[in-house]
Amino acid sequence: MSTTLRLDQFVDPFEAKVVYTDSGAYFDLSGLPRLDPMLVGRNVAEVPDIVKRLCGLCPVAHHLAGVRALDALCGVEVPQSAQLVRLLLHHGSILYASPDMDIKRLGKAVMAAAGSPGHFPDVAIPGGVRALPDPQALAELRLPENYEESFEPVPYDGFDMMLTSHGTLDPLGDHVTARSGEERITFDLQTWADHVAESRPGDPAPRPLVHGHPYRVGPYAHGEAMVPRSLAEIRRIIADPRLCEGEFRKESSILSGIGVGAVEGPRGLLVHRYVANEDGVLVDCQILTPTAQNEAWLASMLEASLQQDSDRGVELSVENSIRTANPCLPCSSAPEGHMGVVIEKGN
Repeated sequence: MSTTLRLDQFVDPFEAKVVYTDSGAYFDLSGLPRLDPMLVGRNVAEVPDIVKRLCGLCPVAHHLAGVRALDALCGVEVPQSAQLVRLLLHHGSILYASPDMDIKRLGKAVMAAAGSPGHFPDVAIPGGVRALPDPQALAELRLPENYEESFEPVPYDGFDMMLTSHGTLDPLGDHVTARSGEERITFDLQTWADHVAESRPGDPAPRPLVHGHPYRVGPYAHGEAMVPRSLAEIRRIIADPRLCEGEFRKESSILSGIGVGAVEGPRGLLVHRYVANEDGVLVDCQILTPTAQNEAWLASMLEASLQQDSDRGVELSVENSIRTANPCLPCSSAPEGHMGVVIEKGN
């Protein structure tokens, strides 16, 4: 005897749910459960590959952050040629995230030249990369001259956080810098847990704090648009002779301990923190996405949006706030004016 299931519920892929209560407003992240508990007990070497497939919107960022965490667990220094390949892959992913279709196609070509012709990358490995690029593929890349992208800074009372090397923005940096006005907080990436704590541990909206202060990540934290910067970096990388010659992998083996990997992805700082035992099994894990880290910033913008004078004004302001924070959800790419904003009263 057969059973018929009727699936007649309409699901709006561009829906963006905002909940308001007597104490404020927030963006509903209940549809983005934490991945961390599902990964504990796995062989730590498998984790980056699992995570990149669970997040289809930012697979390159998860791939690089996860492998960098394994680099740290191995205690290995990545050769410069391999680092250039990783950077090329990263900057290609930044272009691919652009709504400009010409730039998106270029990003796809750059990622293919770095060794990732498909959607899910398999380029970086602990200690390096699988191979160096084909010079012919690099020669065929056509980068636009003088590309401009509009960018309007958004004021913020908290800290702006990013990866750095020697005090400047570096998408694969080994230090973290948080700044607010003249105040600076800088620390080694491997000491992440000593400086950043979740005020709601394990929650989809964990509200992390750096030294007790709220912070945001991403382009508005950097203070600049990402595509022009990535185009300039791609031009610099492909002109470097070390990209296609030299050592690209160091032998390594995973040790027990703690490894932290991070990358400045299309939406901002992504952090993977792995704790492995002597058998190479993951016993603790923390993955902090830009969406989770920016949730408190988005909530503050939503509270201001709900103060608009008209319903239409509220809806437009809410949509603009969500686009500014750019959560890793389909609603962020909805056509302008067509985001499915839903505002609900919470408990």
